[in-house]
Amino acid sequence: MARTLIALVAGGLLAAPACASTDALSDLLKGKTADAPRRCIFPDRSAQPEIIDGTAIVYRDARYTYVARFKGGCPALREGRRIVTRGAGGQLCENDPVHVTETTGADFGFCTFDQFTPYRKAR
Repeated sequence: MARTLIALVAGGLLAAPACASTDALSDLLKGKTADAPRRCIFPDRSAQPEIIDGTAIVYRDARYTYVARFKGGCPALREGRRIVTRGAGGQLCENDPVHVTETTGADFGFCTFDQFTPYRKAR
C-alpha cells in the first residue's frame, strides 16, 4: 500500500487544497459565465486548487476558473483531506482518478473526474 501511494505521489500531484462549501462555489462563480466543458486542463498553470466538499475541485489560472466535478460525486472529498492526482503530460483529464487521503495515512479511495467546466468573467 505504501509503495502504491509513493508511486502515485511521485507520478502525480499531491495537494492539500483549501476547502469550501457549495455556497462558496456560487460566490466564486458570481459574475462569470460558463464556456463549453473541456476534457482536459493543465493544473500546473493554476493556483492552489480548492475543495468544494463532496462536489468539486476548483482550479484557477489567469483567465479561467475551472470547476472539476466527479462522476457519481465524491463524498470522501472534504476539509483536512489531500488529493493525489496523476495526469499524463501534465494534464488532468476526464476519467482520471483522484485518490483521497489524509496526512495520517487514512485512505478514502478514489473518485473519477468528469469534464472540467471553464468559467470566465462576463463581458
